[in-house]
Amino acid sequence: MKGNHKMQGVVWVDAENMAVDNTVTHKLIRLIRESGIGSGFSSGQRVSLKVNTAEEGYEYGLRPRFFSIVASIAHAATQKLPVLCDGQRLVDYWKRSKGNTFLEVAEAMGYSTETLGGHFVINGGFSGDEGDLFPCGSPDSELGGVEVGTAVCRSDMLGVLSHVTLHPMFGLSGALFNGGVDCLSARERTRLLHGANPYIFNGQRPGARELQRFQQRALESHLGVSASVEDHVFYVNYLWDVTPQPEYYPYSAKPVIENLGFLASSDPVALDAASFSLVDERRGSCREITGIDFREVLRAAESLGIGKVEGKIEQLS
Repeated sequence: MKGNHKMQGVVWVDAENMAVDNTVTHKLIRLIRESGIGSGFSSGQRVSLKVNTAEEGYEYGLRPRFFSIVASIAHAATQKLPVLCDGQRLVDYWKRSKGNTFLEVAEAMGYSTETLGGHFVINGGFSGDEGDLFPCGSPDSELGGVEVGTAVCRSDMLGVLSHVTLHPMFGLSGALFNGGVDCLSARERTRLLHGANPYIFNGQRPGARELQRFQQRALESHLGVSASVEDHVFYVNYLWDVTPQPEYYPYSAKPVIENLGFLASSDPVALDAASFSLVDERRGSCREITGIDFREVLRAAESLGIGKVEGKIEQLS
């Protein structure tokens, strides 16, 4: 059973004015309910939640409770336990590149079926390569189509729950990146990354042309993921310990911004634009860290029809 609910604009709840009756849990529950996400669920739906789990050595991963709150709301509304998933990494010397060690690291970092409130699985199965093909919108797109991991594409509704960080090749890792590249099978991500070294810490930074090509492919992949669930997608961005690199790196630098709260939308472009503005305004120029003008990425996403850069932001009091 498919369901769809499109909220208008971006809803933001900050991390200030904490109290006994206004904790982080209260704020997240309120965000899900007042943003309209909660009313988008229906009985019998199969809901998948794409989450970010941390690599061993990364010390700022989101606590499981942040994800289990959304999972519990989905479970209550659908009467089915949701699936929570993340994808394997692509480099053999990182522990999350294999199915068994992926689950071992995830459990050691606190992520499991018990803590997340739903079935925790590897997107793409134990091999990481199980998926179905979907088109990327325009027939003249560079990718043509993408293989979306089975945990994502075989659901009725997808929730993309993103730990927002900076990203050395994309500018910002949020709704666009996690709802696109990170939803693909492992072999599809390898194809997408062809010609662009994704592991900047080894000092081999891609050139401007390779970066632009990667960004275009990443945005096209988002269209394929959205098509796989018939556009039944919602997005939550967690602006919590925003580090200079994503959580799949095997180390963590000090956050550039700590806790700004949580944002939700059905428009990933507007959501990432709002998230980036909040971080950039308080941190200063994020481009100085990443070398990427994320505003150009947002404009490219808008030109592909993924969403609108300018969107109404409603802050919950």
